[in-house]
Amino acid sequence: MRADLPLRRRPIEGAGLNILLLTSEFAPAMGGIGTYAREIAAAASRLGAEVTVMAPDYAQQTDESDRALPFEVVRFSGGLHSMRDLPRKIMLARRGVRARRYDVVHAADWPFFIPVALSRWQTQARVLMTVHGTEINETQTALKRMAIRGAGVFGPRTEVIANSRFTETLFRERFAANPGRISAINLGVSGFWFSGQRKRREVRLAYRLAEDRVVMITVARITRRKGHHLTLAALSKLPDDLRKQITWLVIGPDGEADYVSELKRSAAQLACDIRFLGAQTNEEIRDIYAASDFFCLTGLPDTSGRVEGFGLVYLEAGAAGLPSVATEVGGVPDAVLADETGILVSPSVESISQAIAELASDRGLRAILAAGASVHAGALSWERCAATTYGLPYAGKRAAADRAVGLTA
Repeated sequence: MRADLPLRRRPIEGAGLNILLLTSEFAPAMGGIGTYAREIAAAASRLGAEVTVMAPDYAQQTDESDRALPFEVVRFSGGLHSMRDLPRKIMLARRGVRARRYDVVHAADWPFFIPVALSRWQTQARVLMTVHGTEINETQTALKRMAIRGAGVFGPRTEVIANSRFTETLFRERFAANPGRISAINLGVSGFWFSGQRKRREVRLAYRLAEDRVVMITVARITRRKGHHLTLAALSKLPDDLRKQITWLVIGPDGEADYVSELKRSAAQLACDIRFLGAQTNEEIRDIYAASDFFCLTGLPDTSGRVEGFGLVYLEAGAAGLPSVATEVGGVPDAVLADETGILVSPSVESISQAIAELASDRGLRAILAAGASVHAGALSWERCAATTYGLPYAGKRAAADRAVGLTA
């Protein structure tokens, strides 16, 4: 539905919670925030809430795909956020909260914080704002802080949801807000990742992976802050006989051209089976997880201010039965529990190399950590996330999902 058309009015008597979720990122341009917006809206709908999502149209026709969703989507003209869009978003938020009696108005990302804050006096609804990590640092410029203070964004009636303990702490350090209105609620894992993959042997045959190969997999955009170069350097430190038993599958689109070029050049010179598979569909990634032995993603602190607010991909791998080698940066410790679901280390070549060596050489350790990873992922459903965020009743059951959404982060 387009935002320039009248919103449908529905009777609320006897209905479930009525939620308006506003997001600047959504399908078909799916990233981490788009995944969050869609998955929490779908989970809330499954729990009985009536959800309306306001999202950009990216100058594309999305009516057919939107109708397949279990919630209403109201599209507005636009794409990924620019500060020039702020006045229009203010008007959209004001019009949205007036169109219907909502119980919850939820800004899923920071471009809608000011618009929702300026509209909150026109509704009696609970006002929620979700912080994901990086935008907390990005809003520290003098102009943005002045705009946030002027709009009273984190003032009365605003509840702040952080996606990890790290993000919650970072927010508390950067903004003076009522601590009683800030809480950390971990993201969820789609049921898609728990089943439906092809058999391990079948996938290994398709990718020409011998049964005795130890397969390590990384799923992330190939960019410096994701730390592929640390993993590569760690592999070079392994004893020759162990390194030659390992196949490293690297999945994800290219990031900085110079970084990708240097990484691939260095990988070609190392005596190790390293395969760059590029971007893959979620179905293909799920199949390759089935053929793998452990997951490895070794992010590092980024001087630009970008942070790893949570690390959902570790949980997706865990749902597929893979333990992780991960670095202790940002919110990753909420996704990878040290010595329970994987090995959590500092972002140094030596510590990463030791962790890879431990998992690659010890099948029993992999099995123990894999069991823990599956349990941890199983406990973090999107239904739990939606129920905790919105105050919906939840019996602790995970809904089945046909597919997952989102692109490699």
